[in-house]
Amino acid sequence: MKKVSLLLGVLLASSTALAGDPLPVVSDLNVKLGAFAVFESGFSKQEKLKGAEKNISANKKGMAFFNNSAFVANISNTANDITYGAKIVLVPTAKRKVNNDYNGSHVFLEHEFGKIEAGSPIPVARNMTINDGAIPANYIKTGIEYLKQGTKASPSFLTSEETILGDSITAGLDSATYSSEPPRTINYYTPKFDLTDSSKLQFGISYTPDSANTGIDKPSDKSDGITKYAIEETTLDRFEIDKSVKDALTGGIVLEQKLTEEAELKLALTGEYGKSAGKVKQFANKDDKNPLAYKLSDLKAYNIGGELKIGNFKYNACYGSFGKSLTSKELHKAGNKSHYYNGGISYTYNTATTTYLGYFASDKFKNKVNSVKLGVSHILAPGLKPYAEIHAYTLKGKPEFYPNLKARKVKGTVALLGVKLSI
Repeated sequence: MKKVSLLLGVLLASSTALAGDPLPVVSDLNVKLGAFAVFESGFSKQEKLKGAEKNISANKKGMAFFNNSAFVANISNTANDITYGAKIVLVPTAKRKVNNDYNGSHVFLEHEFGKIEAGSPIPVARNMTINDGAIPANYIKTGIEYLKQGTKASPSFLTSEETILGDSITAGLDSATYSSEPPRTINYYTPKFDLTDSSKLQFGISYTPDSANTGIDKPSDKSDGITKYAIEETTLDRFEIDKSVKDALTGGIVLEQKLTEEAELKLALTGEYGKSAGKVKQFANKDDKNPLAYKLSDLKAYNIGGELKIGNFKYNACYGSFGKSLTSKELHKAGNKSHYYNGGISYTYNTATTTYLGYFASDKFKNKVNSVKLGVSHILAPGLKPYAEIHAYTLKGKPEFYPNLKARKVKGTVALLGVKLSI
């Protein structure tokens, strides 16, 4: 009864805070602070670039700087076996972080029965997934005349860094998202259940009422997530695509198995499902006030991945599919399915130096990405890690509205030198 009373008290206290009344200060709070800062220089070379598209930055052809940072505070208290608190994240740069530790301020409740995250922008499917297919999208140019082939529409390419909730399915190299923040969700994670002495199992589930509600404005306001797909050399002017999703559920299951003293296996299956709330609008001309509207397919996606650690070696692989999620045959004529897969291996020497090799491939609307990366990182001092990477990639594609065009291919290389500070 005391536990139930405490839980109700926390919820009532939250309502009081929203009303503007002061809350009592708890003197024995547990506060953990963390932060990171990254700086890197990227060097890029890509075939068949033309004009200003040769530049990585506005005025520089082959080199650009990139930096990223975040600060996080985890504040909590424990009473009667219930841990409650909040995660507060400050992001100096308006960019979503790859590391989930630095994403998303929210309130949480934790108990022996599991953990609830209220207001988290990271759904379960994103947090529990296993993949390692990142490619250096900041330094790759895709909107070039060679791939456009005389049209204004660029091919759509897929990277595994994207998720559907929070980043529209066209995210990646040619992203058009609702905001710099993902939508707000309620997440629940079970404890890790002991199946045997050497294996554990965990489940998670999320609910997102509206992917257009990203928390950057009033709940009733819709963040701008309209993708404009300009059409040339046809009788059409453009398509406008609203990829918002409502009543979305995401889930995950993770199995951890200790095989031997030096070998551990981790398997994860995650999925997302949601009702499409937007449509594709087809405009005959710039002044068209009554565009044709077409329904988008519902959101249905999944990812299955595994990670095997044997001594100082780590192997990982995954496959992810978006199926026909948020597509329409009226626009996606060349193809309307998307999937990706990747595999990698890393070796850590003396707990400080790690070398890694990875391969990533994807197919989005018949547009293909292939990327191989080789990297090395070294912990120079506690929290200080310099790194170097080289990526070789190919992009093969055509705008999905033009099925009669022949797909064209470009090749490129990106080299990165960087340093990361974590405290």
